[in-house]
Amino acid sequence: MTTDIATDAAARTITAHPSRSPLLIRMTRLLSSAGRAGMARTVLLSSAAGLIEGAALVSLMPASSALASGEPWWGLRLPGWLIVVGVLAVVAAVVQYVLAIVGYRVALDLMTTCGRLLGEQVARAPLGWFRGSIAGTLARMVSSQMLRLGESLAHMFAPVVTNAVAVLVLTAGAFIWDWRLGSALLVAVPVYAVLLVAATRILDHGRQLLEPVEEELSDRIVEFARCQGALRSCGCGADYPELQRANEESRQVGARNLWWGALANALHGAMTQIVVVTLIVLTGRLALGAALGPLQTIAFIGICLRFTQSLDAMSSQLLGLEERRAMMDGVDAVLDVAPLPEPPQSATQPTPGTIELIGVLFGYDPAVPVLQGIDIQVPARSTCALVGPSGSGKTTIARLVARFWDVDSGEVRVGGTDVRELTTEDLMRQLSMVFQDVYLFDDTLEANIRVGNPQAGDAEVRRAAEAAGVGEIVDRLPHGWQTRVGEGGRALSGGERQRVSVARALLKQAPIVLLDEATSSLDPENESHVVASLEELRARSTMLVIAHKLDTIRSADQIIVLGPDGRVAQRGTHDELVEQEGQYRRFWEERSRAAAWQLA
Repeated sequence: MTTDIATDAAARTITAHPSRSPLLIRMTRLLSSAGRAGMARTVLLSSAAGLIEGAALVSLMPASSALASGEPWWGLRLPGWLIVVGVLAVVAAVVQYVLAIVGYRVALDLMTTCGRLLGEQVARAPLGWFRGSIAGTLARMVSSQMLRLGESLAHMFAPVVTNAVAVLVLTAGAFIWDWRLGSALLVAVPVYAVLLVAATRILDHGRQLLEPVEEELSDRIVEFARCQGALRSCGCGADYPELQRANEESRQVGARNLWWGALANALHGAMTQIVVVTLIVLTGRLALGAALGPLQTIAFIGICLRFTQSLDAMSSQLLGLEERRAMMDGVDAVLDVAPLPEPPQSATQPTPGTIELIGVLFGYDPAVPVLQGIDIQVPARSTCALVGPSGSGKTTIARLVARFWDVDSGEVRVGGTDVRELTTEDLMRQLSMVFQDVYLFDDTLEANIRVGNPQAGDAEVRRAAEAAGVGEIVDRLPHGWQTRVGEGGRALSGGERQRVSVARALLKQAPIVLLDEATSSLDPENESHVVASLEELRARSTMLVIAHKLDTIRSADQIIVLGPDGRVAQRGTHDELVEQEGQYRRFWEERSRAAAWQLA
């Protein structure tokens, strides 16, 4: 199956309130062109199956009359009607077989295409969108939830259409036979529809209560599994209050959702019985009035039962589809995340390697600014250290340079050009990012370093690794360079993962390097290797460093001190700032005293 994903993604349009759109229409927008063609065939085949099923049931009326009277009815005697029923049964079997194959292909297309669209959206979404819980949400979405969405097209959509057409055919056939019977079936349909809408609204209310607490419980379970070390150190390894709270809330809301579901099912079951009994009573009255013969009465009661069975099956499938609405809302929420706008091609960069922030105002909540009036100029191949208390916006500045988000006002320039005038690819080509929390892929040590520059040769990879102190790690590993480091790099220590991260930056040779407290939690051995590597980076790259280590701060070409209000409080070299009364001098004195601490 080939899919023009770019075309499909461009063709996909979302209404202003997508959750209010019909669920099947929203699913259809996620199909490829081949999948939409398959969906159209599904509609045609389902309609044909319903037409055949309805016609076969309607034929029981003239067949029963021909049996009772021995005379032709509607031009055929009993053997002729039996042949008609037999032919319809064979054709129905063939149509249902083809319909099942087409339905499964459409379901597979939905899962395949939607998975690709989600993957492309993850690659396009702003870096700031990736919050801590998004990994668990996406994992559920592309596994169990995607399977259930595909299941709805494979097993629920076609029966809805088939039963709806069968109901229409049965109603039309009843009108032809007796207008009173046809009227009874016709009136039953809107009554059934009204009650079905009420049951659907009740189910939707329960779903809206349950979905947020289920997502919260899922996040807490992932958190409980990932943070066992920290939890056990606090005595919460087997008794985590947050998980217990989420579990209890899920239990309580789940119980309320069960009551709402029971009410919807009771309403659904009651309306089925009411319709059945009403139709049977009406048929009996017609039989008592001699409007129907005994065999015709029995045949029509059978048709009434099949009529209500079709309505019941259709409503059950629709209720089942409605339960998938929350999953579809989640998929739409991801696919509707707007990527940051970027030009078709980047503007020229007159001063490669420079960083500038000009009048920057930014806040995660527009009403609560984190940075206010920030002006910073970092010349090429110089080092700028950001210093300030927690929450002053140091990490935010580094991530604005990498365009995790766009500023509320002002400009962030890289290479002399506003980052909004650069394509994401060109901007990322200018930057290497070395953060405190390093993630390594479940691959070999060599492959994890090569991420910095996939086109690099083996000699370049080895040279970068040796410069970052990875070489001695290789000597200790059982399979050397080909040792798999595990998911997240769990086979290595935190300091060793940090060395690999620096090796990536060395291999990439980007003109700008962003370091966010890259050495804050390293032991002396690992720190010495990382600091030596950073010196090599300084020789050829512009460095924007968030650090509390004295040596890193002292050697910076300029130091920007941020105040707790997100403004620049001081700027200058180390020697200039320690001579001034102010925040930096107090910070330096506290750090100097701490550096002299010894264990007695």
